[in-house]
Amino acid sequence: MNALLGWHTRLGEVGLRLFLLHLLWLGGTLAGGVVLGVFPATAAVYTVVRRDLMGRDEPSRLREEFATAWRREFRAANALGYAFLALWALLLLDRHVVATVDLGAAGPALAGLFWLLAVFLFGMSVAAGPLAAHFAESVPKLVVRSALFVLARPLVAGLNAVAVAVVLCVYYVVPGLVPVFGIAAPACLSFAYLWSTGLLPRPKEDQPAAMRRTTTPTSHSEGA
Repeated sequence: MNALLGWHTRLGEVGLRLFLLHLLWLGGTLAGGVVLGVFPATAAVYTVVRRDLMGRDEPSRLREEFATAWRREFRAANALGYAFLALWALLLLDRHVVATVDLGAAGPALAGLFWLLAVFLFGMSVAAGPLAAHFAESVPKLVVRSALFVLARPLVAGLNAVAVAVVLCVYYVVPGLVPVFGIAAPACLSFAYLWSTGLLPRPKEDQPAAMRRTTTPTSHSEGA
């Protein structure tokens, strides 16, 4: 009975934290005028989630932690976010051209190819957040790392993408959950899964576990 009560209490605490984190995401998005705020706010969510899942080295205030991450990741998160947005725009534009232009027998083959590319890019997109939160690398390197992760670990990348897709489907079926958990729930689920696989390298022992980010891949992250 005590174990069940403790499980419910823990679940409530996680749910409340995700709700507060989603509210902060909304505030961070609006603080950047949406256009310049949505990606730093998303990066800040992943930063907080990463600290929570890796274990905190000292108590912290959620609002202060979020604001610090938002400011620190402002430029890099916008650059990474709009880089992926440009890739999606290019893919959708090419898909539209193929769908509207009569290419004969090559049309169905190209349409199938674009579907595969869309799946591949989705896998990259949902992995980019956790990877950017865990690795202190430049935007081009993070884009390449996301692509290599999908290519080298297709099963892990696929399950990660499916987990996020399931949350999005639940949001579609129960839209009332969107204003409650928003981006926080899929971010938490995605990072928790990737962290559980052991592919993300463990931090070095000479730095606080929840604060440091990895710059050099280890044997745990080869191909990630």
